Amino acid sequence: MSSLRTRPRKTVAAAGALGALAAVSVWLYPASASAAPVDMVAPLLNSTCTFDQVDAALHDKAPALAQFLDQNPDTKAELRAKFDQPIEQRQAEVDAYLREHPEAADQAANDPRAGGIAAAIQAVADSCHNY
Repeated sequence: MSSLRTRPRKTVAAAGALGALAAVSVWLYPASASAAPVDMVAPLLNSTCTFDQVDAALHDKAPALAQFLDQNPDTKAELRAKFDQPIEQRQAEVDAYLREHPEAADQAANDPRAGGIAAAIQAVADSCHNY
């Protein structure tokens, strides 16, 4: 039963890690504030970059998000673990989380920082292969 409780928490933490990246850059992203959460994180969710490349790009393109992760090592570790998974598995976990927690999707979509977060995520995704 413990694993049943741990896995959802890890999924929440991982989905939250991507969301936290978005929320921290206040995540810098200037797109529509009504952006769907999956659309917002899709550039990194679908990235072939390693976590180390993403982390380096975050430090360069979205330093506030990088600082947030540096100050929250458990969240950073969960995000690192997600980048060790195949893209399809990452996508499936985020999709499942959002299906099970529609309020989280609504909250993210209505967050006034969503546009800035989406832009920051896109900038990181566009440049992570350079690191």
